[in-house]
Amino acid sequence: MNEVEGQTQLASDVPTLSVAPAMQGLRSVPERRGWDNRTTALLSCVLLLSTVTILKGVRLGEFSYNVDETQHAMTGLYVADLVRDHPAHPVAYTYRYYAQYPALSGVVHWPPLFYCVEGLFFLILGPTVVAARLAILFFAILGSVFWFLLVRELLNDWAAAVSAIWLALLPTVLLFEKTVMLEIPSLACCLAASYFWVSYLLKGKKSQVYWFALFASAALLTKQNGIYLIPFCAMTGLFCGGWKFFVRKEVLYAVAICLVLITPYYAVVYAIHWKTIAMDLNEKTDAIERWFFYLKALPQQLGWGLLGLGVLGIVTSRRWARPEVVAIMLSWIVACYVTLTLIGHKEARYVIYWLPPFLYFACGLLFSFFRAPVLKRTAAVAATMVVATTLASAWAFHRPYVAGYAEVPKKIQEQSKSAVVLFDGPLAGNFIFFMRAEDPARRFLVLRKALYAYNIKKEGGSEELVHSAREIEDMFREDGVHFIVVSDESKLNFESQKILREILKSPGYKELGRFPISGDDVYPAHPTLVLYENLKWAPPAGKFLRIRMLTMGRDIVIPWEELKPYIQAK
Repeated sequence: MNEVEGQTQLASDVPTLSVAPAMQGLRSVPERRGWDNRTTALLSCVLLLSTVTILKGVRLGEFSYNVDETQHAMTGLYVADLVRDHPAHPVAYTYRYYAQYPALSGVVHWPPLFYCVEGLFFLILGPTVVAARLAILFFAILGSVFWFLLVRELLNDWAAAVSAIWLALLPTVLLFEKTVMLEIPSLACCLAASYFWVSYLLKGKKSQVYWFALFASAALLTKQNGIYLIPFCAMTGLFCGGWKFFVRKEVLYAVAICLVLITPYYAVVYAIHWKTIAMDLNEKTDAIERWFFYLKALPQQLGWGLLGLGVLGIVTSRRWARPEVVAIMLSWIVACYVTLTLIGHKEARYVIYWLPPFLYFACGLLFSFFRAPVLKRTAAVAATMVVATTLASAWAFHRPYVAGYAEVPKKIQEQSKSAVVLFDGPLAGNFIFFMRAEDPARRFLVLRKALYAYNIKKEGGSEELVHSAREIEDMFREDGVHFIVVSDESKLNFESQKILREILKSPGYKELGRFPISGDDVYPAHPTLVLYENLKWAPPAGKFLRIRMLTMGRDIVIPWEELKPYIQAK
């Protein structure tokens, strides 16, 4: 006790000891110093610096990143409309909504929690790019708070502040804090779940395992990558209490809570969407390469400097950290690595779940390893320099962006009060979002799958739906296509796309405008969207609108009678 109490300010936050009911047979757990003004000030500084940096350039660009961003935005807008309309038959409503705005991959393919939060932001602030990004900011703040609390619990206030700044402003994390993707919401829920789980392991307070169950469920209802929490909890539970740990009443109740909350969604996924999900899980990669993919991605995402500090922290952890905490953090690293490696579909961005424990070890090295006063001051200076470098890099960071799509729906609405619009170009979901956002009365319908259809992505398979100029003209007549928006790109994937562009040069179609697309996140670079009017337009001649669905066992078929109120001008 005297040795602990005699440490200097930066490392003195590991004070008196108390009993830890959840850690039978392990060293007692240090009791955390009370929350004081310094703690509040440090956390406030972390949140202020992070928020200001994340919001820099918040109005720049539209939705584009990895194409998925467009789908996440549009699905959140669907949830807002669903809440606003509160239909008696939500499934039929969803089919009709998709027929009108076919950019809802987030329905079923990804879990629903983020879309509910994003939809709330749209309801309060309106359907804008800024509202969607503020929803991401909410989760970024949530994640920073819980990571601060966890590191404070294990180390001290200063280490918590430094590690929280590092995590929030790493380039790979900052990118997703400025992007409407699921990485930050998912990571935030995982960090919250980890905080309560580790607190339960170290202190044994029953309420904490129930909070863990709620946040772990939230993580799995935000993105499937949160599944790494299962092996993480299994490994740490076995280490802390052996197999008997898992038959504790509160642990069993927590498992039951998780099952009740997540089973409905995953049962639906298994029933109607499993083939598509399995495509990602079973994606083929080289047997050796798969085990090195994330090892190679880690230094790119974390940076060699912080990775080096983290590795040194692991090597020296026996001298400055409690063995049970070291075991917990190493379990986090192993659980993430094994889980992500076993999933067939791999992307460097998934390393984001792997970063926190390395940052913990890096901070532990700087704030707890050194004993001599001179070395402590040197470590503090080094930590400050890394924070300053991180802040400077973060302030100079600009996310990839695209702009220009929003002008096309405005032009269309100047021409007509309602219409069927065919869109064929990159980032269809971005166009569809603004078609809906600029049309509160919802009197326009967008056709996206009239020429061809993909099974989520090219690798999943595709099907060309029309093969000649006559079939395209017939489709225009059957579906009442009034306006056509196409990109001027030279590289096209289907013959029907080339035929469409040739048809639009004929006398029956009038070019209404060209809209240059700016930014650096669209391929091919600097495309132009061209708007045409079908001069031979007439209301739909067909009885049904049929949308080809390669992700389902059947197509979506909606009678035009149900859609006419939305697409006929008055």
